[in-house]
Amino acid sequence: MTIEQVKPCVLLTSNQYKPNIGGIENSLYHLAQEYKKLGYNVVIVISDLNSADKPLLEYELEEGVSIYRYKTEKNSGFGRGIRHVFNAIKIYKKVLKKYKPCLTICRFHFNLVILKIIGCKNIVYLVPGVVENETKASLRQQSRQLASIKSKFSLLLHKLMQSFAFKYCDRLYVFSENMRRQVSIVNKNKPILICKPGVSLTRFTLASPNEKHKLREAVGLPSQGRVFLCIGRFVKAKGFDIAIKALKQLDDKNVQLWLLGEGAEEAELFELCTSLNLNEQVHFLGRQSSPELYYRAADFFIMSSTYEPLGQTILEALCCGLPIVGAQSSESIVTATSEILELTNNMMIDEHSPLSFSLGMQECLNLNKNDYLALQAENRKLAELNYSWKKLAEDLIAND
Repeated sequence: MTIEQVKPCVLLTSNQYKPNIGGIENSLYHLAQEYKKLGYNVVIVISDLNSADKPLLEYELEEGVSIYRYKTEKNSGFGRGIRHVFNAIKIYKKVLKKYKPCLTICRFHFNLVILKIIGCKNIVYLVPGVVENETKASLRQQSRQLASIKSKFSLLLHKLMQSFAFKYCDRLYVFSENMRRQVSIVNKNKPILICKPGVSLTRFTLASPNEKHKLREAVGLPSQGRVFLCIGRFVKAKGFDIAIKALKQLDDKNVQLWLLGEGAEEAELFELCTSLNLNEQVHFLGRQSSPELYYRAADFFIMSSTYEPLGQTILEALCCGLPIVGAQSSESIVTATSEILELTNNMMIDEHSPLSFSLGMQECLNLNKNDYLALQAENRKLAELNYSWKKLAEDLIAND
């Protein structure tokens, strides 16, 4: 009689996963695939929250990964939060008992606190962002929301839970020096380790000018002209309004701006385009499950965020070889753009303003064919050398 050898288990967890689209969801998927290749049994635990508000299965097996979802309550009120936590505890206890994970990687502070309460060991907190900075950036110019008791209470609660997550995690990782500085302000005692995120080198690839025109036709967009791309949630912190105003200052009818994403600011951004008479040049393309098609079809990328712990989109743009326009980090621009692009020939601007971005965009348009191809190759090589999901998976488990 032979005894079947049980594979060691890695638990990945956050508050959301697919079908939602975002950097955290993306990291969970790719880490799961890498740990599976390394011989681990992989389990993902998340909530059933999703932008389409459709019912999701509590359990499913997807690409060899076990996925468990705890139910979130749709009703409002204090009881909603209590039931939410209870549902999460129930699923976590079930998973811990069944799989006994040797390592847990958590990307959301509430989940980490719950896991610690029920006795989970060896938790890595892979920090997605600092709550206070994210909130300030997202709510800039929206002081009426901060004035509400509900918003203030929510911010205080999230800050408290994240402080617990910093304190009680077993190891603390961030993706950039920029992020390390942010976390060090609110976390004085726990060592902060830096690791590099990954990007899919096979999914995000280079495209020749001819391929770009064919791709544009394939997705139903104008094939002629030069295209700048922005991708992300339509919130203040992404700075898409600045990109739109920069296009206006550029004053070149042969240039398009593609905006991929969705969010609370979409109507406001659309109104801005109308007021600036840019409806023919700015294309709102919604949330896309295959963003690589649009990266490959575009000519340039604009990183207009005012707050970004690292920015998965900038890595994907590098992978596709797109020349990038981005603002230098400063007291008001809390991003890792400078850190990522400091030794490259991309267009780094000193001021986060429509005029500065329009000047950076003009630099892109002024690139001749040879310079464009050289920068395309340089950016691709940077992605290949520095950003690997396999290396991230190995780094997170190496210090176990």
